[in-house]
Amino acid sequence: MAGAGWDVELNSVDVVRTWLRRLGAVIAVVGAVLVITPLLGSQVERVGPGSVAIGFAPRLSGRTVLALPPIGSVAAPTHRGPVEVRLELRSLDVAALVGRGGRVDSAALESSIRSDMTAAVGRAAARFVLFSAAVGFAAAALLPRRRRLSMLGGALGGAVVSSLLIASALPGFDVSRFDDLTYRGPVTEGGKLLQQLTAKGSVVGKRVDALSDKLAALYSASVAESLDDTGEVRILHISDLHLNPIGAQLARRLAESFDVDAVVDTGDTTSFGTQFEGPYAELLANFPVPYLFVAGNHDSRPNRAAIAATPGITALNRRVVEVKGIKILGFDDPVITTVDDVPVAERERREQAAVPELRALIERNQPDVLAVHNPVILKRLMGEVPLAIAGHQHRYRFGARNGTLAALAGSTGATGLGSLLVDADMPMSANLLHFRDRRLVAIDRLEVIGTSGDLEVSRHTVTPADRDADSAPFIARDVEEGRFAMVDGPPTTTTVEEPVESSEPTTGPAVDSADSTTTTGGP
Repeated sequence: MAGAGWDVELNSVDVVRTWLRRLGAVIAVVGAVLVITPLLGSQVERVGPGSVAIGFAPRLSGRTVLALPPIGSVAAPTHRGPVEVRLELRSLDVAALVGRGGRVDSAALESSIRSDMTAAVGRAAARFVLFSAAVGFAAAALLPRRRRLSMLGGALGGAVVSSLLIASALPGFDVSRFDDLTYRGPVTEGGKLLQQLTAKGSVVGKRVDALSDKLAALYSASVAESLDDTGEVRILHISDLHLNPIGAQLARRLAESFDVDAVVDTGDTTSFGTQFEGPYAELLANFPVPYLFVAGNHDSRPNRAAIAATPGITALNRRVVEVKGIKILGFDDPVITTVDDVPVAERERREQAAVPELRALIERNQPDVLAVHNPVILKRLMGEVPLAIAGHQHRYRFGARNGTLAALAGSTGATGLGSLLVDADMPMSANLLHFRDRRLVAIDRLEVIGTSGDLEVSRHTVTPADRDADSAPFIARDVEEGRFAMVDGPPTTTTVEEPVESSEPTTGPAVDSADSTTTTGGP
């Protein structure tokens, strides 16, 4: 009896070992398929006047990637399935693309691509499945105690896994998600690719039709076809340069690459308040577009004057400047911290003491955009302007309250002069604001990390839900600049009792408070 019990126990252990071995084999086969096949299973197909590599790869969140080496790539979360669909332009017959007239016929191009696209995607999917079966077969053949049946099972398993992976991209495929996309590539090429892939009216159909439309835009971007962007105004918002010459150079390159209509600098252009910082403004002289400056708390009175006197720079303090119909009101920070150490509570008191004057300027000028440095001054002004932009916190922020959108630009100077000494992870940041009919319709978050010069652009298309949301806690209280710059996630905010408006005079440079209007740009 004891021997029989022992035999039963041994049999149970063998059964467990057998199932564990089988489970390990399945995991090994699936892992090999998911890792190796995406590296080998892309298919180069002739689509319209060019050849495109079509591939699939597992990913925690589904997305479609359109790549145009060396211009860069654009990714959009087009579906929920855990798969990346990648289309990469490999070659292009430019003569066939532009035709005899020397310009791209968009309708003919999309028709040509659409006629080829279904078959191309089908062949690429079939190749991916066949490669997966081969990888599954090979992985099973390398396992211990392999059998012919297990190798056939590995091939079948590889085919099933890859088929399910591809099929997961189909349900709910939404090309409109290209409204919220991410671009990665060189600074100088970003504008060209983004304008083509997000041109107004470019969204058509679903799945293959949608990919055909976007691929046509990718072809057009490769030959830098001019776009009809009539009616759109682009404003580059930079902030917190903090004497970084690389940040100044980056701002200039972004302005040129994205063909902006104006640049708005929301301050802390300098850092220490010394007379030796004034010449830094020479790096910002004679920008290719109007350069509008609002001073920050690190910009001393002499440095504010030096920047305002620089050729091509317009001091925006208490003034309205019109850029192609968009009215921008600026207000210098009423606090200067380069001479005295001003406690946070005192800074907040001075900021709020300046609110009545700023409110009167808003009521008198009815601006489309309010530009300030420290967003804490906006706390009691939300709902009085369509859009407010600021800096100070060295972090990108975007939200709304009482119908007013608020956007912070991060730090275009990253860690300031420290960026010249270390290859820090903190990005140099800026925002690209897109306007139509004087309303913000999209915001691009621009970031360059380290010294490589590669750019990442994350686009957010503004929706009615954005305007109606209560999502701007970052204006609730002042923070120490850059405190949260290296920390993931939003900073902690504390609700405090709002101070009573004071009639005391505000601190800051003695300037003429009479408002004036300047017009730049075209009609």
